[in-house]
Amino acid sequence: MKPPLAATTFTALVALAACLLALPAHAATVQVRPGQDLQAAIQAAKPGDTVEVLRGAYRVNLRIDKALTLRGIDRPTLSGGQTGNTIRVIAPDVVIEGLIVRDSGTSLKDQNAGIYIYPGAHRAVVRHNDLTYNLFGLWIEKANDVQVLHNTITGLRDVGSSQRGNGVQLYNTTGARIEGNHISFVRDALYVDVSHHAVFRGNKLHHSRYGTHYMNSYYNLWEDNDTYYNRGGLALMEVRDQVVRNNRAWGNTDHGIMLRTMQDSVIENNVVAENNRGFFIYDVEHGGRAPVGRLHPQQGGQQRLHRQPRTGALRGRTRRALGRRQRQLLEQLPRLGS
Repeated sequence: MKPPLAATTFTALVALAACLLALPAHAATVQVRPGQDLQAAIQAAKPGDTVEVLRGAYRVNLRIDKALTLRGIDRPTLSGGQTGNTIRVIAPDVVIEGLIVRDSGTSLKDQNAGIYIYPGAHRAVVRHNDLTYNLFGLWIEKANDVQVLHNTITGLRDVGSSQRGNGVQLYNTTGARIEGNHISFVRDALYVDVSHHAVFRGNKLHHSRYGTHYMNSYYNLWEDNDTYYNRGGLALMEVRDQVVRNNRAWGNTDHGIMLRTMQDSVIENNVVAENNRGFFIYDVEHGGRAPVGRLHPQQGGQQRLHRQPRTGALRGRTRRALGRRQRQLLEQLPRLGS
């Protein structure tokens, strides 16, 4: 026996209502003006909302605990007052854009940052911001698929390197995209540790200890970056399965590119010029290919590749893949090395 038509219709309406209630509400946009409470606006926002910050100065230590967009209109300034983190992100899917973020605390023990992306805050996007006079510009820890795009990051210019933090610190992440950033006057412009499957492209890294200090990380792409006027340009240590191509390292007071304990990697078409040492190569082995690229005269007028004596030459298929000119340079290392 078929159920009555009215009962069938009622059941269908109930199911439709349940589906509609399951749909997310329409995202709202809230504007905050100088003098208003920005943290209160963030707390009142719903997931998916946009909080627009109008031009002005805001003294804040923000905590973002839901997926939303924090957008600056006409470059407002958010100052942490030299206390703690200026912005903490503890939720996934947060977007921060168009802001001047400055004046974090200065505690190296507490790792104070302009923007601190906490474990689990996956898929954060930080783009088109100015981060200045923070200890660390960005600290990103155990958060995957984070994007750091087209930011200008300047550290504590008036203190020594040992008292500064890093421009972008990546720790224990996967899938990061670090592209188009301009980073200077920090300890290390990019500090990367235990972070895999990332892309580093089109960054300008200068006036720091290392343009890039990079350890224990695998399957990453370094492409079209400029490292200049640092102590060291690009330092890759304890890594494997890297592609390092079309980068430019110049004017660094020590090495242009350091390759230390690297396996199964491709190093190609890089321009290395006017550094104290062009390449520093130690314990590089097992496959891949390593055409040196364009090794221009370094400081003192020599084309300089330096290796530690115990290393011997590049080993295995890596050595066999070098072009004739690069092999000739390697044979001359005892004469050219410093």
